[in-house]
Amino acid sequence: MLKNKINSDKLLSFFSIIPLHPNHITIISVITAIFAFFIFYYDPLISIVLFCLSFFIDALDGVVARAKNLISKKGAFLDGISDRLVEFILLLLLILNFGSDQLLLICFTFTLFFGTCMTSFIKAYSHHQGLLSEKDSKKMSGILERAERVILLIITYILLIYYPIYSLYSAVLIAIFSFITFIQRLFYILSK
Repeated sequence: MLKNKINSDKLLSFFSIIPLHPNHITIISVITAIFAFFIFYYDPLISIVLFCLSFFIDALDGVVARAKNLISKKGAFLDGISDRLVEFILLLLLILNFGSDQLLLICFTFTLFFGTCMTSFIKAYSHHQGLLSEKDSKKMSGILERAERVILLIITYILLIYYPIYSLYSAVLIAIFSFITFIQRLFYILSK
């Protein structure tokens, strides 16, 4: 037991020399995944390696936080958000490469799904991590709240039935505004 503790302490001291803040490591993980997404079309093998690296970097931020005694609620929150972003980037790449006659619609639907999930998730997760009180999390708003999003989704569904080309435009708008709402909420929480 004592031997394991000594080995663990040595490992933590090794990671404490990394000259980056754990939150910066988290951000590097997301940037690596974005780069992996775009490089896929030039070199799929390098893309796979970069996604693996992104997941490794994501695991590294927590180790560095413990090694430097920089564990924080904000860091845990940012890590959870970055996990979802990296997974989203990878899944989007998979969808893009499955092939379909309506590939663009699938991509925007998937982006829309991300935006709608993340706007709710970010509010609940910030409260769960103790970054915001229940009162503050209820005050959190964004450009496209759930009620408006549901109305636009119903309109998009109707357009899909009667005017399919316009449903694509509607889905694109909802996806963009949902993603903007996610970004607004992220910055609101991080600024607290």
